Amino acid sequence: MATNRVTMKDISNTLGVSTAIINRALNNKPGVSKELKEKIIKTADELGYRVNKVAQSMARAPIIIGVVIPGEWAEYFDVLKSGIEKEFDRLLDYNVESRYYIINNIHSNRETVDKLEQCIKDKVSGIILCDVFPTGLEKIMNKLKLSNIPIVMIGGTQNMNDNCLCSVQVDAYLSGKIAAEMLSFLTGSEHEEKDVVLFVGNKDNVEHKLKITGFTDFAKNRNLNIIGIYETLDDDQIAAQLAKKIMNEVSTIDGMYVATANSPAICGVVEANGAKTKIVSTDIYDKIAGYIRNNIIQCTVFQDLEKHGRTAVKVIYEYLAEQKCPDKVMYIRPQIIIKSNLDAYFREQDNY
Repeated sequence: MATNRVTMKDISNTLGVSTAIINRALNNKPGVSKELKEKIIKTADELGYRVNKVAQSMARAPIIIGVVIPGEWAEYFDVLKSGIEKEFDRLLDYNVESRYYIINNIHSNRETVDKLEQCIKDKVSGIILCDVFPTGLEKIMNKLKLSNIPIVMIGGTQNMNDNCLCSVQVDAYLSGKIAAEMLSFLTGSEHEEKDVVLFVGNKDNVEHKLKITGFTDFAKNRNLNIIGIYETLDDDQIAAQLAKKIMNEVSTIDGMYVATANSPAICGVVEANGAKTKIVSTDIYDKIAGYIRNNIIQCTVFQDLEKHGRTAVKVIYEYLAEQKCPDKVMYIRPQIIIKSNLDAYFREQDNY
């Protein structure tokens, strides 16, 4: 049976306190004693009062969130952007606007600074900064702080300062450990030493450093002999050239951990050589799914980039609209996808 919605007026009548005082207490504003505030909150809870957040959001100025994101490397950033857009769609009724600032050259420090400068000019309420590699952002970060524009980063912490609310990132150390453990099972390395190689995008990147450390720490106790750690610079051509060079120089490579989006390029070389190398890749998209189905890739460490994007939007919205402060680092736990749960993963994505 339908019931009438409890309002601030109902709480006011119950306690004999003005609605202005009730409003201050429930919205955590000054001017209400601690004892009275606690009494108001308790009474509101007992009466079943629920904040009408949609109505609240319509009564304030729009929240404008700038998203600074590279336009290249679609396998990574397009998935991030999909998650960001899905969360913005969820906030359509909450007076929130999104503005995208696309970086054409991911390695361009100047372009990143220019986009952040434009965010200041556009008077955005907050910024989501997506996995930008260049250093040298200290000055613009300080300028954003003076402009009172908070930032949520997606990715590593190398550019974080006290103006960054938090970094949303994969638990990279755990990703490396998972990859090493999977290769130890796949190659049977507990009984005899097996030769493995590791591919990362950039050894100087914080996330990739952690993946290397996690992998090497676990490999020590599992008879995995790491014969090389190679940088692909997130370039498919470089990745393929490195894979060819390694396979020409080493007669047998028992396992590979590809901690970048370059798995398809490396898998193509392995397949062409007819090698029996066991491969653990990173993330999941159509090309990787094809290699899993064809048994070239045995499993992939799924970082759930869409969840990274959704979480970043949720965090900065809750901070701007509700003054909710997040943890400084929010980890997205990696998962394993293998052939048997591959189709289930795609069904979940389609239904989200």
